[in-house]
Amino acid sequence: MKEGNQSVNSQINDIFTFIDAHREEYIKELIDFISIESTASQKNEREKARVFIEKQLQKTGLPSHRLKVNKGNDLLTSEKQGLKQKTVLFYNHYDIVEAGDPTKWASGKPFALTKKGDFLYGRGVSDNKGPLLSRIQAIRAILSVTGTLPVTIKYLFEGDEESGSPSMMDYVENHPALFREACKADICFWENGRRQGDGGPWARYGVRGNCSFDISVKTATKDVHGRMGSIVPSASWRLVWALASLQSPDGKIKIKGFYDNIETPTEYELKILRGFPYNEEFEKEKLGLAHFVNHVSGLELKKQMYFTPTMSICGLESGQMYIKPRGIVPHDAHARLSCYLVANQDPNRIATLLQEHFKKLGFWDIKVDYLDGTFPVKTSMEIPETACLEKAALLAYNKPLIKEITQLGAGPAIALRRVIPDLKIIGIGPGNTNSNHHSPNENLKVDDYIRSMKFIVAFLYEYSNQPLKEDDLH
Repeated sequence: MKEGNQSVNSQINDIFTFIDAHREEYIKELIDFISIESTASQKNEREKARVFIEKQLQKTGLPSHRLKVNKGNDLLTSEKQGLKQKTVLFYNHYDIVEAGDPTKWASGKPFALTKKGDFLYGRGVSDNKGPLLSRIQAIRAILSVTGTLPVTIKYLFEGDEESGSPSMMDYVENHPALFREACKADICFWENGRRQGDGGPWARYGVRGNCSFDISVKTATKDVHGRMGSIVPSASWRLVWALASLQSPDGKIKIKGFYDNIETPTEYELKILRGFPYNEEFEKEKLGLAHFVNHVSGLELKKQMYFTPTMSICGLESGQMYIKPRGIVPHDAHARLSCYLVANQDPNRIATLLQEHFKKLGFWDIKVDYLDGTFPVKTSMEIPETACLEKAALLAYNKPLIKEITQLGAGPAIALRRVIPDLKIIGIGPGNTNSNHHSPNENLKVDDYIRSMKFIVAFLYEYSNQPLKEDDLH
């Protein structure tokens, strides 16, 4: 081993030791962060979250800047120069979804971080406050031990990702040059990643897109008695017929043009899928399933999961059955529809195709309200940074890196690609495959939280040692 490498490895080990020695301090800070109820309905709490983050950056010795958004949530940015001409951007969000019914949580207190066994429970601990805070703490550990950073780092934190990121999208549209300058980097680590059991960390090469709609129909001015069902049109039947036209029993979406332009997996991606860990029997047992859609399994199941877009009816409402049984003909009916999109699909085009579909079939009375949409973003796995991630995984976890085709959930990564078209976007972080995002008992494993910090440290040093190409200079 060369002397230089010995010195770098010694630094990494010293930083790892520092992280282990301060783990209780890190968890205490996370407890304080989780106690802030920064949901969409709590404007003052979101401001508390921003102030908390600014104090954490200040404690780390980093500057903080606010990108002001009129009638929205400010973006927070920060930057610290490193020794090498490479830049890593960390994206996270400080808003969280509502906690829901507290009685569904084991602790009964979703915003009081609770430790049970090896796990931490609390709303936002995985999505996305834990990953956000751990990335500041990781940089603090490096600076505390060495006083310098191996490469330049940047942060971008937004406050309404769970609501479709309107503030960030507004800022990108109105201040593209400023946004580009704040976020310009060689690689971006997206909001979170995961770990399965005691395996290695996952790296997720991109983010899926999505679009959602409210579908409604009104057939009369009021409900009538069920005895009139032979002559008064039923809104509930009308909506059911319209929805049934969208998808066949085999799961195929019947909207003309819906599957246009979708990429087929490359040979390298198929190789990755073959080796990708997915315990089918465990997942079926956990969900109480006899089989997956179309009885797929093995490679075909993984291909369907990562390369096939989805359309789901997320909810139906008509007749107010939740009040009491009623023998009526409902005069109005509503449904929420959502699609998760794969590479090259355009949510705005999907919205147009959906409305055209209903019109062609004579559902002229069906109203479609397009709620929001994000574009899918894909990153190639065959990039030099993958080798750095693989080495970092062995150093931090003593396990091989698990490469995932893309994050299955959606996100606003397109905002970054609009101003930095060639930006590499990869998801890594402390989540696990049962973190219960958006559900009761959201959780993180303590060891995963600490190791995710070490993973970042190891990557930054491995990345700093990777030779610069001429087109990397900026």
